[in-house]
Amino acid sequence: MADKSLKNWRYFHRVVRDTMSLRRQIACLAAGLCILAVAAAAFGASLIARNEALEEARRDLTLIAGTMAQRLDQTMFDRFREVRNVADLDFLRPVWTRDPAVIRKTLERLQSSLDHYAWIGFASVDGTVVAATKGMLEGASVAQRPWFINGLERPTAEDVHLAKMLDHLLRTSPDEDPFRFVDVAMPVYDETGKLAGVLGAHMSWSWAEETRREVLHNNLSMEDLEVLVLSQEDTVLVGQQVEDGKDGEVFDTDLADQMTAVVETSGLADYEGLGWKVAARQPLSVVYERANDLVMNIVLIGLAVALLGAGFAWIASRTISRPLLDLVTVMDRIGRDEDAVTVPRQHGSREVSQLSASIRSLLRRLGSVEEAEKTAQSKLEVLRDEYSRQIRSSEERNRQLGADIRNLRTLADMDPLSGLLNRRAFKPFAEDSFAMFVRHGRPFSILMIDADNFKTVNDRYGHRAGDEVIRAIGEIISEEIRTTDKAARFGGEEFILLLKENDANGAWTLAERIRLKIASNVVTSEAHRISVTVSIGLAQAGASDRDVEDIIARADKALYAAKSSGRNRVCIDGPMLRSQSA
Repeated sequence: MADKSLKNWRYFHRVVRDTMSLRRQIACLAAGLCILAVAAAAFGASLIARNEALEEARRDLTLIAGTMAQRLDQTMFDRFREVRNVADLDFLRPVWTRDPAVIRKTLERLQSSLDHYAWIGFASVDGTVVAATKGMLEGASVAQRPWFINGLERPTAEDVHLAKMLDHLLRTSPDEDPFRFVDVAMPVYDETGKLAGVLGAHMSWSWAEETRREVLHNNLSMEDLEVLVLSQEDTVLVGQQVEDGKDGEVFDTDLADQMTAVVETSGLADYEGLGWKVAARQPLSVVYERANDLVMNIVLIGLAVALLGAGFAWIASRTISRPLLDLVTVMDRIGRDEDAVTVPRQHGSREVSQLSASIRSLLRRLGSVEEAEKTAQSKLEVLRDEYSRQIRSSEERNRQLGADIRNLRTLADMDPLSGLLNRRAFKPFAEDSFAMFVRHGRPFSILMIDADNFKTVNDRYGHRAGDEVIRAIGEIISEEIRTTDKAARFGGEEFILLLKENDANGAWTLAERIRLKIASNVVTSEAHRISVTVSIGLAQAGASDRDVEDIIARADKALYAAKSSGRNRVCIDGPMLRSQSA
């Protein structure tokens, strides 16, 4: 039965081929191959495009989660450093043993400078709150609070928690949400170096929600995007679930209908982090919708190309088949007409040319051989020209690649806003200078520069004005330093300068010049004239420094001494802090 069916199919196939013209056979075959090839290419491209769209969505979510985690780490590091620098200020050591009213006045002055904190208090070693901003909790015992217990031993940061003791003092109405805090605590010492107590600062956790909303605002193009902050135990600290009243719910990272990316915070410098995680997720339906749109576009384009190819195949079949049909007509005359002793040379395909040439070779074999030799020589010259062209093109691409690599290396080392080095590019120069100091005693100094009240500029004039201020400070710094010095944007509105072959006196002179020039400069942004000042901390490399980080830390300490003593001044870190104001 099978053999009979096969024979019938072969017979039918032969009849169809014998009855169809060559043009139709060529057109059908070309159209079929064109449609098949385009369909296969469109199918493969659609699969690749779908996978690429999913991978791009996963990368976008990871980038968003990483950005949020970095901002959490940076903010906590800044707050941790602020409280630590205040606790380490030498001129505050006598204050901790004075009358509570004096301590309270000092703390309230600190709170006016560090307005991120809802409460700042000082507790003695027995856990009694001696003084606090607005007198809140004075006389109360915090001996059992984790921030006090850990703060007696070391600088510490405590995870998010409800404000058990301060809640009723801070709420303005019973309907207001309970306060949640992140605590920073530092041990403080008196003039004799004896432990005097713990300096504690409570920062409202609402800043994390503000940061999350800024990240969401910066990614409005991503539909149904959700960003959450999780604890070490994967409970939700910030996010939509908290807004919906599900505070403390465990976050599920394996939802089948969601694409989720989780990035852990890692701390920064001496702030070790609190183990928070940032989760960014988006419904798979949204991700697939974007991928499906791309796939549909590819399929439609492929279908249009296939139809166009089929039409072109029908037109081209006439041109391809005509030389062979002409040759058949001429050959048919040879046996019928005595005057038809040869055939004209036909063109259109290799086979037709070979057939006509074979017939003509019976009469002119030598001429055919010479013609074949000329054709081969012509092809050889074309190949040689093509080979030479490819070599020249390869050399040009190599030169262009080298130039592109150099340009990318320059972009990777520069901060695009200020025009200075970035933190990563600055570090090798600083480590090299410290190595020269250790090996040959060649001096150098570090300047830490911070714009005063920069947040006020952003709030009052907008972030574009803040960018103009950063750019103007970067230009002034670039104009004032030598070519051997290095300057970098350290983060936010903070800058760092490495002054080679420069002791504290020379560095002081340069710092004053920079401070005065910035203070006299006016930045114009959208019809606003903005004036800013900077505070500068200075430290010279010394024999007790273990590495360049110690020098930067001392310069940073001097910077916060300048901030705390009134801003718009230069302060040197040394045996005795020295400062000069405007």
